[in-house]
Amino acid sequence: MSILGIENRTENWKTVQHFQELSDTAKICLAQKIGEPKDVPARDIKIELFWKGVRDYAYAHAAEVKPDRVAEIYNNQFANLRQQICDFREFNPLKGHNYMASRETQDALCRNLQNTEIDIVLETPGHLFIGEAKHKSRFGGDGKLVLVHQLIRQYVTATVLLDLIGENKQVVPFIVADESVNNTAQVKFMVHQRWLKRENVLSWCDIAAIRGSSA
Repeated sequence: MSILGIENRTENWKTVQHFQELSDTAKICLAQKIGEPKDVPARDIKIELFWKGVRDYAYAHAAEVKPDRVAEIYNNQFANLRQQICDFREFNPLKGHNYMASRETQDALCRNLQNTEIDIVLETPGHLFIGEAKHKSRFGGDGKLVLVHQLIRQYVTATVLLDLIGENKQVVPFIVADESVNNTAQVKFMVHQRWLKRENVLSWCDIAAIRGSSA
């Protein structure tokens, strides 16, 4: 459907078209495609679109999402992240505050996490699958932020949130894109870190096939 005969080309609209109201069979198929063991039933697979988990958790648990606590978790989980990005040598030079969780940056870091949106999230008993949808646009990078790069920011956000909540789940990123994104710096870094598996870079055709698996 289009308004005034004009095609809606936004990523959000394409994401909704492909992921809303997935059948039980499609949910299981998608979860298996991105790494879930085959014996997880559909009732144990939750899916949400355009998820801001830290923001929504902070709404109900404001006392737990304090900048100093977020910075502590970040430093415990990602103490070497800035140096790893610098050593990778495929990104633009970092600014002094990028990927730093100090007293000077902890407020901004906390805001970064609360404002981070993840396009597609699947939760199972053992995993939190975080998906980024791309359609005619590139992975974001904003040097003004503490967490500059979109894919890395999403992985950090999910990891810190699980630590805040005390959930022992594995974060598993995946990507849905129009064309190959394997040669982009962010994807290459995520693969290098072993946070992203190359087989978890999917096409929209893959998702259409999964959606049609129950037809």
